[in-house]
Amino acid sequence: MNIVDFELRHVAEAACLAEKQLNEERKHFPLPDASVPDLSWLADSPLSVAAEENGRMVGYLGGWGPVEGMFGTSGMPEAKQFVGVFSPVHLHAVAVDAPERTWQRLYQAAAEKWARAGAVYHAISLYEHDEKAKCTLFRYGFGQRCADAIRRVEPLSAAQVPGITLCELPKGSAEVVRELRIGLDIHLTHSPTFMLRNHEVRQKWLEDVKHRDSRLFVAMAGDKAVAFMEVCGGGENYLTEHPGMANICGAYCLEEQRGKGVSQVLLDYILNTLRAEGMTWLGVDYETMNPTAAGFWEKYFRPYTASLVRRIDR
Repeated sequence: MNIVDFELRHVAEAACLAEKQLNEERKHFPLPDASVPDLSWLADSPLSVAAEENGRMVGYLGGWGPVEGMFGTSGMPEAKQFVGVFSPVHLHAVAVDAPERTWQRLYQAAAEKWARAGAVYHAISLYEHDEKAKCTLFRYGFGQRCADAIRRVEPLSAAQVPGITLCELPKGSAEVVRELRIGLDIHLTHSPTFMLRNHEVRQKWLEDVKHRDSRLFVAMAGDKAVAFMEVCGGGENYLTEHPGMANICGAYCLEEQRGKGVSQVLLDYILNTLRAEGMTWLGVDYETMNPTAAGFWEKYFRPYTASLVRRIDR
């Protein structure tokens, strides 16, 4: 097997491999019908490699980056410590009949390039059922950090919660959920998630999200917002850009309101709203290392990607 730089001659084969890889995941659960994005730019990327066996390309691995301030640390003094490369689901694929060592050889070659570019964090998003790739990356020091999940836009028929009303906030009402967003951000700093945050970045984030092109759905107890979910058009991978798919990009429920069905009934309200609008899919990306969130989302959604991360000692 030869590991070479990714070139223009690899683009067509790479797109074919990526499509086959997506279809393998579709065997486990239906996914939106979306085309693999253009891969020709990988030929100009110094971070990409391809594997060839007997004159045929049997795999490739590319990445975006290097990016300073990964994992929400952009703007923090520590941002320069969080330089990384990210390979989403369409920037890698390995043929089903490829030699067993293909993933190992691809990552070894790509990782050398990523490290040379200054990336100490290597993040790769796999399809949930790609067990061969998961096993390889686990042995190379990776662990799971987050996931994408999906469901059909079908109502839950959740029971109403006494004293709780549901609504979609009008545009320009982001201030209503400000305290909930702060609660979410603080929650993510706690064990076992341990996401790095500081006051300055939190305040900037609170200002930035006011201008995000999204929809806010809230559960109210009287005149107080006790839970919210934010819905936007796109998510963390190219499948989420499908016109029939909406995506949850933020959610939080006050701790004293948990266990009462508030989040379930709010999600049901969103599903009914989207169904009336003709939407087909609802997705969510979440930290699998956040057990509160993971327990909720995995009850109502099917994970279809697993994003793995490792840190190298540099």
